[in-house]
Amino acid sequence: MDVDTNIEKEPDGGEPVGINQRELYIVVRTAVKDALMDVLGTVFLLGFALLFVSIGAQRLFDASSTGGSALGGSIVILGFVLAGAALDLIPSIRALTQ
Repeated sequence: MDVDTNIEKEPDGGEPVGINQRELYIVVRTAVKDALMDVLGTVFLLGFALLFVSIGAQRLFDASSTGGSALGGSIVILGFVLAGAALDLIPSIRALTQ
């Protein structure tokens, strides 16, 4: 018979689960903080991507020369690459090197 009622048994009746309320709180708090930081980073990166796309499109349509059109098009492409990286559609460099 268990004296400590805070420790739960495994569903199959085996060894007790080795996590208490304090450890669970720390794990959940860290996971939520990490998730919120990921969301905030994604929103900022998407904002920068939208900025690049809008500036590049404006430069693309207002360009009077081929060089200006090429610059505007490359800024638009950079914006789409940033958006793809923010949404994990493009593999990161760290993932490619490991």
